[in-house]
Amino acid sequence: MKKIETQVRWAAILVFLVMLFVAVLPYATNRSTHRTMLALRTSIQQADLYDNLLDRLKDAETGQRGYVITGRESFLEPYYLATNQLPSIKKELKEFGKNSEEDKASIDWILRLTDLKMSELAETVQIRRDQGFAAAQPVVNSERGKQYMDELRGLIDEHMRTSMHEQAALRDAMDYKLEKSFRIGMAVTIANIAALAVLLLLMVRALRERGRTADLLRTTTDELRFSIEKTTLHNQQMTLTAEMLQAFGSITSLDETSQVISTYCAKLLPCTSGVLFLYRNSRDMLEHQASWGMRPIASDPFEPKECWALQRGASHVARGPGDLRCGHYLNEAGDDIVRLCMPLVSQGQVIGILYIENLSKDEKSLGAERLVIERFAEQIALALVNVQLRDTLHRQSVTDPLTGLFNRRYMDETLRRELYRAQRKHLPLTVIVLDLDHFKHVNDTHGHDAGDAVLCAVAKKLRQNIRESDLACRFGGEEMVLVLSECDLASALVRAETIRSEITALHIEHGSRELNVTASFGIATYPEHGADAVTLLHAADQALYEAKRGGRNRVATAQRAAN
Repeated sequence: MKKIETQVRWAAILVFLVMLFVAVLPYATNRSTHRTMLALRTSIQQADLYDNLLDRLKDAETGQRGYVITGRESFLEPYYLATNQLPSIKKELKEFGKNSEEDKASIDWILRLTDLKMSELAETVQIRRDQGFAAAQPVVNSERGKQYMDELRGLIDEHMRTSMHEQAALRDAMDYKLEKSFRIGMAVTIANIAALAVLLLLMVRALRERGRTADLLRTTTDELRFSIEKTTLHNQQMTLTAEMLQAFGSITSLDETSQVISTYCAKLLPCTSGVLFLYRNSRDMLEHQASWGMRPIASDPFEPKECWALQRGASHVARGPGDLRCGHYLNEAGDDIVRLCMPLVSQGQVIGILYIENLSKDEKSLGAERLVIERFAEQIALALVNVQLRDTLHRQSVTDPLTGLFNRRYMDETLRRELYRAQRKHLPLTVIVLDLDHFKHVNDTHGHDAGDAVLCAVAKKLRQNIRESDLACRFGGEEMVLVLSECDLASALVRAETIRSEITALHIEHGSRELNVTASFGIATYPEHGADAVTLLHAADQALYEAKRGGRNRVATAQRAAN
């Protein structure tokens, strides 16, 4: 009998150790996954900085080229803007160079080439300003700036390729860790079941000799059942979490994030209903972003002061009528369902809350559900911040911040793509270049705020008068470009005349004054006026100059390209 009791004790110790390992495994997995996601985010941020650096250099080069050609100071606006933004970008890149001596040397050389490029641009601008176009032209033709840019692109492309490999490796590492954790969990579960089975057999033997062993057997059976259920549930949660992390890694917008959250909340927390609320940009209200379940469970939108979790800075549980109730509850005050508000915190800032109701009334089960929700909330907050960051950087990289039109970089990429499509399908494509007449006079007479108001009003008219498939961009200063796909010359002339008339009819209120403006238009169409982007833009630009020379506030068509 003593031998059996000793065996039972050792088997119980083994079961306890296995169960302890099962309890510790999720914590270790979460820490490892969190470190990998931080490294992935750092790699993405460094790649975005390189893109931003190249964009600012392109903007500065565009401003310099426009000034050298025209001699007009307004064309230097992108140049000055890039000059102001580059120091902060360089400072952030230097921080990444602290990771290793190899990174520092490479980044230092990139920053050195950036300084050389900006010095070359400044030198050309000063020569054009002091000595005129003829003196600046040899400096531009020397292609010294192009050599700097080519070398910069090569270095940054190499960095980007390395960064993409690192990101892929990090994602693979995260997948591997999750898969490994899942396999270990399964192995431990099997080992736990085997150990409990041995314990059960030993206890059955002991039961034959001592009746009191029956109570211990029932207790162990309950623990075995609970352990199996807990382990099965944990494995299911691990599998769903791994799927969710993979989905988060491929999303590009908040709408896709909402779909992922709704789907996996319903799977991880069955029989519950919930809503994800996010702060508006003004941070005065929280709005519905995603939901699951069937019941209408919370008001939308609501103020932060209506939620006890946001006021206290910690999760808040309401178990029934006797507990503190948040102001955003919609159900009757007398109901006894369990509700939870969980703040979403990332980098020390609250970005929203998860509101969940119909949770378990049993304290032990509720505690387990809260642990799952806390881990899930951390992943949601991190994913939301990453998506918002990517979305913001993308918008900043392709749009003009003043007018909301697309920028020169996006136009260059889109025009090449649309030309390729037009060539492949034998379709027409038209480029319209427009320039506001006497815009410098508006700035000089009424101030740059008035000029900004004029640009925004004209940009709004452009968006109202083009199709969704067309493109409107700010080329630089007061010059704008329209790319009209599948549009021939006759249709483009009608469109340009309509826009010109509506711009002429604009009455822009600025302070106590009413501003009026006109615009001149140049039109070039593929294939009549050119077969590539550079030729088309040049032809439209020349037509614009003809419209200017012809008295302004008119539309001119490019000359047919020579065969």
